[in-house]
Amino acid sequence: MIALWLLACMSSSDEIPTHTVEMGDFEHVLSIPGELKAVHSATISAPDLSSTLKVISIIEEGSRVSEGDTLVEFDTSELVSDLEGAQTKLEVAQTKIAQKQAQFEVRIGDIKNAVTRAELNLKRAEMRLTDSETVPRVERESTVIDVEQSTLEVERSQAALESARLEGEAELQLLRLEEEQVSARVERVRDNLTRCTLTAPGDGLVILEEIWKGGSRGKVTTGDTIYRGSTIITLPDMAEMEVEAWVHEVDAGLVAAEMPVSVVIDAYPDPPFEARIRKIADLAVQRERGSEVKHLKVSIAMAETSGFMKPGMTVRSEVLITKLPGVMSVPLEGIFSGDDEQYVFTRGLGDWKRTTVTTGPSNDTHIIIESGLAVGDVLALVDPDVGAGAVAERSE
Repeated sequence: MIALWLLACMSSSDEIPTHTVEMGDFEHVLSIPGELKAVHSATISAPDLSSTLKVISIIEEGSRVSEGDTLVEFDTSELVSDLEGAQTKLEVAQTKIAQKQAQFEVRIGDIKNAVTRAELNLKRAEMRLTDSETVPRVERESTVIDVEQSTLEVERSQAALESARLEGEAELQLLRLEEEQVSARVERVRDNLTRCTLTAPGDGLVILEEIWKGGSRGKVTTGDTIYRGSTIITLPDMAEMEVEAWVHEVDAGLVAAEMPVSVVIDAYPDPPFEARIRKIADLAVQRERGSEVKHLKVSIAMAETSGFMKPGMTVRSEVLITKLPGVMSVPLEGIFSGDDEQYVFTRGLGDWKRTTVTTGPSNDTHIIIESGLAVGDVLALVDPDVGAGAVAERSE
C-alpha cells in the first residue's frame, strides 16, 4: 500500500511543471524597444519663390544618392516668362542710358564751345584796354564796358556748363538706378530658376515626406503643387546610425550613459550589433495621448552600420544591468510569498515540502537564491495544492 501511495504521489507530481536548481551565470538584461535613425540628416524644402511650385519630376523614395544628385525639379515656365520680360526691360534701360549719355555729351560740348567763345571775346576786349590819352575817352570807356560784358558772359557760360553737367549726371544717375533695379530683377529670376532644381547636399537615403493634398496627407508625387518652405524630402546620412529608444520611467535609474548595449534588429535578428548609450533625456514624457505612463528618450550610438539598415527599422536594445557568475537562480514562477516570508515547494520523498528561502536580485525571468536551497533540489513552478492548472491562471 505504501508503494501504491508513493506511485500515486509521483504521478501527481509529474503533472506539475518543475525546475532543477543549479549554479550558473545570472544576467539582468533590460530590453528597451526603439527604432533606427540616422545621426545626421538633411531636410530638403521647397524654395521660397513667389511663383507656383509644381513638381515635374521627383526621385524615387528609397534611392541612395550622392552629393549633387538631382532630387526634385519644378516647372519653370512662369519664371522663364518673367526672365524674358525682365531682360527686355533691362535692354530698354540700357538704351535710355546710352541715348541720354549721347545727348549729355552733345549739350556739354555746345556749352563748352560757348565758354570758349566768351573767353576769346574777353581776351580781345582786354587787348583793347588802354590808358593812352591819344585814344578818345569814349572809346576807352566802351572797351571797359566790353571787358565787363565779356567777363559776365564767361561766368554765365561756366555756370551754364556746371548746371548742365549736374543736371545731366542726375538724369543719368536715375537711369542707372533703374538699370540696377531691373538688372537685380534679372539676377533674382535667374537665381530662382536654378533653385527650381533641388540637389542632394550630401550622400543619403531618400525619404519622401507627406504634404496636404485636398484635405488629406500624402507623399509628394509628380504634378503636385507645393507650398513654399514645405519639407519635401528627408535625406538621412546612412554612414552613422543610432537607435532612438524609450525606457520606462520606473527603469530609468538602471541605465546610464556609456553603458554597453546589444542591439537586435527585428528584421535581421542575427547577429546583434554592439552599441553604447550616448545620452538619456532629463525629462520623462507621455508618448501616447491620454496615457499616464511616462518614458525617457534614450539615444544609443551604434558601433558599426550595415547596408541593410534603414531609418525606422524597429529594434530591441538589450542593456546588461548586472552579470553575476556562479550563482544560484530559479524561475520567478517558483517563488511564493506569505506570512512575511518567501518560500518554495521542493520535492521530498513522494510529496512537496514548503521551504523558506532568502532571495537576492532578479531579472524578468529569474531571481537569485541566497539561502534555503541546494544544487539538485527540484522546485514546483506552481503551488502543488492547486495543481498544473495554475500555470494558465498565473500566466494570465
